[in-house]
Amino acid sequence: MMHYLLDLVRFVWIILAYSMVPSVVRGIASTATPNVIFAMADDLGWGDVEYNNGSAFTPSLNEMARSDNAILLQRHYSGSPVCSPTRATLLTGRNHNRYCVWNSNNAGGSLKDFIRPQKMPLPLSEITVAEVMRNAGYSTAFFGKWHLGDFKPLRRRGNNTLSHPGLHGFEQWWATGRSAPTATTNCGCFQNSTCILGHYTDRPMCTNYYTNTSDGIVGWPQPIPGDDSHFIWSLAEKYIREQVNLQKPFFLYLPFHSVHKPYIATDQYREIYLKAKMKYTSKEADYYGAISAMDEALGKLRNLLQELGIKNNTLFWFTSDNGPLKPRSTNGLRGRKSSLYEGGVRVPGIIEWPDVISSNRVSQFPVVSSDLLPTVQDILGVKPSDDRPIDGISILPFLQGKENKRNQPIFSAFKLKKRRVFQEQYRVSITTDKYKLMETVRNNTVQYELFDLEKDARESSNLINDYPDITSQLIEQIEQWKESVRQSIKKIGCNIL
Repeated sequence: MMHYLLDLVRFVWIILAYSMVPSVVRGIASTATPNVIFAMADDLGWGDVEYNNGSAFTPSLNEMARSDNAILLQRHYSGSPVCSPTRATLLTGRNHNRYCVWNSNNAGGSLKDFIRPQKMPLPLSEITVAEVMRNAGYSTAFFGKWHLGDFKPLRRRGNNTLSHPGLHGFEQWWATGRSAPTATTNCGCFQNSTCILGHYTDRPMCTNYYTNTSDGIVGWPQPIPGDDSHFIWSLAEKYIREQVNLQKPFFLYLPFHSVHKPYIATDQYREIYLKAKMKYTSKEADYYGAISAMDEALGKLRNLLQELGIKNNTLFWFTSDNGPLKPRSTNGLRGRKSSLYEGGVRVPGIIEWPDVISSNRVSQFPVVSSDLLPTVQDILGVKPSDDRPIDGISILPFLQGKENKRNQPIFSAFKLKKRRVFQEQYRVSITTDKYKLMETVRNNTVQYELFDLEKDARESSNLINDYPDITSQLIEQIEQWKESVRQSIKKIGCNIL
């Protein structure tokens, strides 16, 4: 009898102790601590993907877009019409001009890594979504294209451009500093490499993956054959399995190189297009083949979440960093990469989160990449910092089906120049639920365009003379935002004023 009572007491204590352990540690889904995956393509056009009548075969993205627990975001915007600035906005929730990431970091045309510094690094004073999540007990990882600063302390003209993922909250990271071939990624870094594809006659530039170790910055030690998207997927798979075994929530950021130049596809994906009924050129087979390789990697990622039993409690967000270089890839939207017209900033977007999204939706709700950080803070109950303006908003109420209007505009500004902020030549846009106003300045001459995006997504009709009151209201908001950006620049002290 005494043994029975002791066993009963022991059993009760075990149950009580177990009930006190947070559900996320026990491996049970908790919407308060979801895993978050942010996957981003490079230069992928709104009209490239198959579900938007594009020419690329994207069965995995098609399936994700149709999922019962996903929202297809038909007005998803990039934080900028070019690369580095968008990457900055999604990490910080703030417009990139506030801290002087004016444009893409151009490392020069060299075939070798670490030759010229990236002149617009992400300042270490910025608070990133990775830092927020790490402070909340998450594991954080980054695999892919960084493009926000150098991995080694390069000094030119007195500038220190050191700014790698490890300095911005990522515990694990393998990153390239800039664009890389979409297949045979780092083969150009190895003198006698045999993994350069036969149909690609030019020797690829040397862009390797690097990480920070106790021995300093080290590169991937050997050539990486095959499609780069699948290499990124292999890093992601290993990391996710590790975190599930550790029963730890994670934030995983996967910025793919596809489909930025130089785009190369392996024969497996080129053949899809070269053998298709519709005629594709060899160059098109590389372009669309690289997209299909990335699509398959995304499909494997979704399947892995299902296999490990964590799909329901994982917020999976997919988008692109800006519009395409190819005009045809916008599916009729005006403009392309480097333009603030829709073709340059309206990009593919899907969010899947079974624990929160209960039915499939196709939405015209405007979402922008800078919404990631405030959304994560809202999910985690983290109070936003009150010492800096945040341009993004939490879209958690929208994901939960509680809101169908954004009610806060999206601002974008491009081609600002050092020491000439909002002077001489630049563009600013304000995008609301319905309207978009574009301010174009050339030689200090101002021109305005107003578009009704609900009726005219292709921005073919300038309504500036039809709605003077709306125009005046939007101009006033632009001027207020510009002054806010000026104040941010003064505060950050990036030596431009």
